[in-house]
Amino acid sequence: MTLQLWRSPSPAVRNAIIGLVVLVSLAFIAMPASAARDESAEAFVNEVASEAIEILGQDGFTPQELEAAFRILFVGNMDVPRIGLFALGQYARTPTAEQKAEYLALVEEFIVKVYASRLSDYTDQQFAVLSSQPKGSRGKEVIVSSQIEFTTGRAPVPVEWWLLKTDEGYKVFDVKVLGIWMAQEQRSTFISVIRNNGGDFSSLLEHIKTQIAQANQDRDVKVTEADAAVATESTQ
Repeated sequence: MTLQLWRSPSPAVRNAIIGLVVLVSLAFIAMPASAARDESAEAFVNEVASEAIEILGQDGFTPQELEAAFRILFVGNMDVPRIGLFALGQYARTPTAEQKAEYLALVEEFIVKVYASRLSDYTDQQFAVLSSQPKGSRGKEVIVSSQIEFTTGRAPVPVEWWLLKTDEGYKVFDVKVLGIWMAQEQRSTFISVIRNNGGDFSSLLEHIKTQIAQANQDRDVKVTEADAAVATESTQ
């Protein structure tokens, strides 16, 4: 049997091997390292959440006082104009200047009603920031993961915060609760309302007004039921 000695590859093969090695090396270099947590973003979320928990823990707050406190918290820390324009999607340029001003005012009121109502369902809770990571490649957005923990033993509720870095500091753009991004949920609804009404923007304004009125009605029903329960207990 003849022993076959290894022979040096041809220049073409050698160049192909070198090229493959270079590509593999570049691929490893391009792989992003695990991004460091954004401590300032996490601190911002923790501060906002702590204020919300403090508001919810106030004894004797009427629903109107609760909404007033949340209005200050939300408007000061959320980018309401950007959220409002995002929710319009392809119809962002549809409203007149007057309609746009009315719309943004209604969106602010709507956000206060919706968030205050949903947050009021979470009592006896604690808040924990879990992690954070950049969103996108521009360094202007951060996702902060957290959860609401309950002293009653109820399963924790996951909450994600989509933050924007602005000249004024961090602003909340969207909040994901139980798997649903709230601003994106409203975007889908608002676009459908305009589309189903032939592009008439005033139909959206009426829709939001109806939702706000319904939220007020639901709030008043809760107050009435709570008062009735207190009255019943006092007579027993």
